[in-house]
Amino acid sequence: MNQFKKGWMNMQNKSFPINYFNSVLTPVKNFIGRKQLSWPKLLFVILFLNGIMMIPIVINFTQTEAIQLKSTFPAIYDLIDEDVVDSLNQTTSEKGQVTFTEPFILEKEAGIVLGGVDEQEIEEALEMTNALVFAEDRFYLKEGDLPVSEITYTADVQLNGWQTVDDLQAEINRQWFQYNRVFIVATYSFMITGMLLMMNLLLVFGAAFFIRLAGRSAMIEINTYKESVNLILNAMGIPVLLAFLLGLVMPDISMIMSVQTFGLVVMLVLIYFRTQFSEDYVAKRKREASSHRGGA
Repeated sequence: MNQFKKGWMNMQNKSFPINYFNSVLTPVKNFIGRKQLSWPKLLFVILFLNGIMMIPIVINFTQTEAIQLKSTFPAIYDLIDEDVVDSLNQTTSEKGQVTFTEPFILEKEAGIVLGGVDEQEIEEALEMTNALVFAEDRFYLKEGDLPVSEITYTADVQLNGWQTVDDLQAEINRQWFQYNRVFIVATYSFMITGMLLMMNLLLVFGAAFFIRLAGRSAMIEINTYKESVNLILNAMGIPVLLAFLLGLVMPDISMIMSVQTFGLVVMLVLIYFRTQFSEDYVAKRKREASSHRGGA
């Protein structure tokens, strides 16, 4: 028992976060390190693990070159047809500037598409329900009650030379995404972080609740709910690392959560078999291991 207490005190003497990282290394350390963190530190660890799991998702999204404009402007997206492709094929593009050989106005049932027109015609078009307007250095999107989106072309814009509607839609998608990239990535990251944090909170506090219920047994030495939470977070360390590494290859949030959850279950099973959730059992195993080494 003295040897066990000495090991436990060594863990306690390590400063945060070193003591937490030390506690995630083995199932035995998961268990004996269950008392070392205060509530503020436990909450910090939850945020830290959540942030690690978010890294692959954010990296993948920042590398995306375009997203479907149709999800935000479905009516505008459907305005782009063969007539628009043919009209824009009469333009030339250089260093973010589009030159129109002649203006065009395409009135459609769902809205209007214009290109190379003067400012007055642009203003009139943007008063309509749905409008897609191409100017020399930017284009405008107006759909329903949504605010007008004014998108400045990138230096490599290419509105001409496309053979299909899909190709032109992809280029307009790219232009819109590049202009709004920072806002889109920040919004997406905030939403996914919040969702992932909520799932992690449910997982941690839910699993800790059941561990605490089991701790009411005299055979299990888990005396407080905080110990249960600390134990769960210790056990989550390695699964979160594995989920992070796999996420770099397959950045899918459902896969990341599945690896983390399955890994946590495996770690809890290993903790049980290695410790029986009992400090006396751990101390007994240490004495037996020491006696075997001494006998050898």
